[in-house]
Amino acid sequence: MSIDKYILELELLISSFSIVSAYNLNIDRKTEDVAFISGIIEFRDGTTLDFKEFIDSTRFGIEKYKYAYNYRMSTDIIFRYDNAPDPRAKKTDTFPHHKHIKSGEIIDSKQKDLKKVLEEIETAYNINER
Repeated sequence: MSIDKYILELELLISSFSIVSAYNLNIDRKTEDVAFISGIIEFRDGTTLDFKEFIDSTRFGIEKYKYAYNYRMSTDIIFRYDNAPDPRAKKTDTFPHHKHIKSGEIIDSKQKDLKKVLEEIETAYNINER
């Protein structure tokens, strides 16, 4: 899949969720096949998802080298998924993939993508359409 097609799919994905009130994507193309994508998604309940993905388009599809999905209310974290080499996350069975939860604890997590994170927000946090 090309970077352009991946970006288009991200935009279609984000706009398909009725809980989204606004979003902004920033695309930093490093080469034809490598990009850094970051964005902010605002939800109808006032919460926000900041995210970033460092991706490469290969013959096998999109490979995600780095990612972070930070769900928050104002400056208070609700959760964050990432694959940063956080020394505190080394104790997880899924390192480098892990999840930071509101209590500050770091727990196991498989690699996430934006669709899975948006689905979790939609189902687990009961955002009402307004």
